[in-house]
Amino acid sequence: MKKSQRLNTVTEVAAARENDAARKMGLKQQELHEKRLRLEELHSYRSDYSSKMLGEGKQGISAGQLHDYSNFIKRLDEAIIFQQRQIEIAIESVSVEKMNWQKMHTKTEALNKVTQRMRTEEINEINRKEQKESDDRAPRIIKNNY
Repeated sequence: MKKSQRLNTVTEVAAARENDAARKMGLKQQELHEKRLRLEELHSYRSDYSSKMLGEGKQGISAGQLHDYSNFIKRLDEAIIFQQRQIEIAIESVSVEKMNWQKMHTKTEALNKVTQRMRTEEINEINRKEQKESDDRAPRIIKNNY
């Protein structure tokens, strides 16, 4: 088996690992996107309930209802803070997966270049051998023709 063929197997494994790293990075990016959407929903809910509380407050509501609205908004604020922390964690996770993918990509690219260089060297070696054989035959052909 030629060196380029052996190295090609290693390159294929590296490419598979790179693809796996890219898939993992994509999943983490999707998770981050979903967490950001969830945060937007929480902000929207909070805005809606604050508006609703103010609207009903102007018309007059009981202390119990005001307390309920206030507690619910407080829980939404806590959920918003929690979701913001989850986003920070997700951003870090995406960053880690991106660095992992970049490392795998660099390795795969390097292996591809080495494999290609070896193929080129093997082709050049074959061409040199063929040229040498051709050069060796030429004098014999000329000698036999005279």
